[in-house]
Amino acid sequence: MFSKDMLIGILISSAKVSCRITRNDAAKIGYEPFARISLRGEKDFVEAFKRSMLHWNVYCNIKDKESNSRPKPILTIAGYGSLKKIIDEVPDLLPTRQEEWALFRKFVQMVVDKKHLTQKGLDELLELMGYINGINDNE
Repeated sequence: MFSKDMLIGILISSAKVSCRITRNDAAKIGYEPFARISLRGEKDFVEAFKRSMLHWNVYCNIKDKESNSRPKPILTIAGYGSLKKIIDEVPDLLPTRQEEWALFRKFVQMVVDKKHLTQKGLDELLELMGYINGINDNE
């Protein structure tokens, strides 16, 4: 079992964060945001991490084999409720291995606040991700 500080250390040093926006005609505005945290490691390690995250009410999925080229287990956290709990627990002032944590934190917060459901909010997400350069708002 990992302590809270150990979990934070693992998240900011070893976990990989990713976010993307994909086209989805079934979505309200035509696009759907996805965010997730991935952690690779030995089976015992990812299972212990998963058990420890349950104390934060964070739900994780483990695949025993990521792919043929990557035969090690991978843990993923993708639910926005769980991701919100993680960004609330991880202090934003800590330096991280990946600078993507700052972008990830903003991305998840915007989706949790449901800003992605409006055109203006979607444009802000697209700009944050670097898909578009600036928004001309003539209001």
